[in-house]
Amino acid sequence: MKKLAIGCLLVLVVGGVAAAGGAYYLYYRVKSTVSQFAELGKIPQIEAGVRIQTPFLVPTTGDLTQSQVDRFVQVQTKVRERLGRNFEDLQRKYKTLADKKEATAADLPQLIAAYRDLAASWLDAKRAQVEALNEAGLSLSEYRWIRSESYRALNVPFVDIDFGKIAEEIKNGKQPSGEILVGGAFTGPAPAGNAKLVERYRKLLEDNMPMAAFGL
Repeated sequence: MKKLAIGCLLVLVVGGVAAAGGAYYLYYRVKSTVSQFAELGKIPQIEAGVRIQTPFLVPTTGDLTQSQVDRFVQVQTKVRERLGRNFEDLQRKYKTLADKKEATAADLPQLIAAYRDLAASWLDAKRAQVEALNEAGLSLSEYRWIRSESYRALNVPFVDIDFGKIAEEIKNGKQPSGEILVGGAFTGPAPAGNAKLVERYRKLLEDNMPMAAFGL
């Protein structure tokens, strides 16, 4: 599917854009979009509600556990339930970009703007994510690692935009880095055991990709 390639395409293009000076132009496009999306400023406060704030230490082996995968899916499921019918809108907006023949870093403002009309429901889903993380006993950093490794194990790259970090960088007058704007791309083959753990959730995780792409 075309959408599965967006993450890698964006990562590759970000480097090219920056080298050509296009990152300067991209910064102002993103800044303009973020300034119109005031709700982004609420994200750090919402995420502060996660009880476990200690940094997650990534295992040297990179191995997921069954418990981690199950709890990750549990959190995603609760977030999707909170979104309700709005999930279909998120899915359609994500698909619009995913169906493009070629995605570039210049499309990031479009991605952010596409969610502007769903900001209220997205923020409510973010609150649901925090509640679900607390129930599952996960920190946000561990959840993000599990999410990234789960999709990597399924051989599914994805756009992964951290709204909170983007808003923070823009507020401080900094140019968002590639790592803040784009993630979820592959850094090498996943441990074989991880693929076995997540395979039974493949369809669910692929369906939930619009949420994963926007920090949910």
